[in-house]
Amino acid sequence: MNSITNTSSIRRTLQYVEWTLLGVYLVLLIANRRENSYLSLPIPTFTSFGSLTALTLLSFFFPMNRPIWQRQFYIFLEILSVMIPRAVDVNFEILLYLIIAKSCFLLKRKFIVIIVILSGIIWNSLLLWSLPQKLEFKRSHIAQQITELYDTKFNITRAIINDTGSYLAASTFVLLVSFVVIAEQKSRQKAEILTKQVETLAATLERTRIAREIHDSLGHSLTTLDVQLELAQKLYQRDPIQSAKSLDIAKELANQCLTEVRRSVQTMRQSNFNLNEALIILVENVSRNQSFAIHLDVKLPQLPVQTSHQLYCIVQEGLTNIQKHASASFVNLKGYQTSSEIIIELTDNGKGFKVSAPHTGFGLRGMRERVHILGGDIKINSTLNSGTQIHVVIPI
Repeated sequence: MNSITNTSSIRRTLQYVEWTLLGVYLVLLIANRRENSYLSLPIPTFTSFGSLTALTLLSFFFPMNRPIWQRQFYIFLEILSVMIPRAVDVNFEILLYLIIAKSCFLLKRKFIVIIVILSGIIWNSLLLWSLPQKLEFKRSHIAQQITELYDTKFNITRAIINDTGSYLAASTFVLLVSFVVIAEQKSRQKAEILTKQVETLAATLERTRIAREIHDSLGHSLTTLDVQLELAQKLYQRDPIQSAKSLDIAKELANQCLTEVRRSVQTMRQSNFNLNEALIILVENVSRNQSFAIHLDVKLPQLPVQTSHQLYCIVQEGLTNIQKHASASFVNLKGYQTSSEIIIELTDNGKGFKVSAPHTGFGLRGMRERVHILGGDIKINSTLNSGTQIHVVIPI
């Protein structure tokens, strides 16, 4: 859509410029036809009107999206319409530069260079063809006012040099301006493409973030809730009292799930999120619902809300993994600050696992993603039947 819009804008701009020039040349042609007897000759007048008519018809077309041979043929017809009047000394030079500018938008650069060179050669050759007659005409009308007249050869040479220099300067300027416009257009299109890619990437990252938030915040509580409901189901017939306790715990966990949802939504808006207090509450909830003991030692400074939230979710996911997989009886959670880093250490005495083995869950991957977001480093060491150690380092 943007490419079509840019093409239409370029076409309209060049079309308006071309129509303006054609109108000006038509007015000049009509105004000078009687004043200048040379221009009033039948052949130049007929040729001029014919060329202006042909150029006007061609101006309604701009085959930017057509095959290359059609674009080349279009430029050829326009140049031919300008060159024919040149042979009878009717100068449509500005239109020639406009055609060169149009070719920059229609053809490849190697064709543009060839067109500029050939047009310059033909343009000056036609000048050489028509100049002797023009000089003879001027000489016969102003001979009485000139005391000394240069010879014809000198005048022709000077005219050719001046015209060639003017053509080179003007065509170079037109090419440079056209290429700058094209480069700006391409840059704008690339920027629009990159903007769309960034929007797509942002949407993907947001979906990933939401998935991680759901897994890290609700995953822990829902896992514990599932355990308690399963326990209540098993004890329903054998031990109704214990089953009722499990149901009470499940009810509490359901409330905790709602709390986690609210916390995830509100954390982004909080300016006083205290990581130490949040971790204490987290450990209390986990200890109340699990069979393992947790030793807590956290002395973390006040951190930015986003950093605190990410660290909280890292610890929460670590505890969830221990609960689901480790079969541990003791867990140690330590958090402290050095001169340049925040250190989080989480260890357990569970059954361990192979770190190098592929894992299908989102837990460890979510932890690594959060550490990466904070620009830190995470090391996970585990040995079968010897527990697991998670070491997180976040630069301040």
